[in-house]
Amino acid sequence: MKIHDYTKHFHKGIERVENYGYTESVEIREEIRPQKQLVIHADIVFIDGSVLHIREYIEAKFKIERISYAYQHQSKDGELIFRYDNAPHKPELGFKEHKHTNDGKITEDSLPDICKLMDEIIKYL
Repeated sequence: MKIHDYTKHFHKGIERVENYGYTESVEIREEIRPQKQLVIHADIVFIDGSVLHIREYIEAKFKIERISYAYQHQSKDGELIFRYDNAPHKPELGFKEHKHTNDGKITEDSLPDICKLMDEIIKYL
């Protein structure tokens, strides 16, 4: 997959919730850098006031590789609903990709496809 295909699919996932009227606002900033690198920052405010903050750094020299990411969904009061990320922890978790939940648990879990992620958020609305 090429960077432009990735961004097209990303936008398609976001448009899915926009088209159904689930969003109040969507702000997406993308930066395509030399050496086939992509940085995405997005903030999506949903109709219940919750927000999805997206931060993603991708390299696409040979394939799409997420170097770092964080997809944090939080309530309008700023309380965590869930977060997918691949940030290292101390002490180490024993796995890289993981999900934080609002009960404080951290489980091994990879970031779902953007469309499935939006379906997960819709369940909270």
